[in-house]
Amino acid sequence: MSGRRNKVRGYEHEAQVVKHWQNLGVDCKRVFASGAYKEQLGDEHKGDLMLSGFVVECKRRKNGGGFKFLLDSLDQDNADILICRQDGRPIRRLYVMEEETVEALFRQSGVIK
Repeated sequence: MSGRRNKVRGYEHEAQVVKHWQNLGVDCKRVFASGAYKEQLGDEHKGDLMLSGFVVECKRRKNGGGFKFLLDSLDQDNADILICRQDGRPIRRLYVMEEETVEALFRQSGVIK
């Protein structure tokens, strides 16, 4: 697949995410050029999206890449949240949630009315 098509697929994914959250009334916008100019334009141009003040990276893979492990782990016992950390590195826990779980958290905190 060409690099151009990958950029288009990435943009489509970002646009779908923005539309989803905006339809729920949440402040969400795409960062200019998906953060490609963060060095020149500063911290407000980091990431792919800004979602209610959070910097968001969007990843889309044709065959799942490393996502299979994450999805299989969430499916185990129908978990709402998966917490991951890699051994041999300073502790950085990653929290993986499906969109409906993030929506529920946003509702509980008042971000979604």
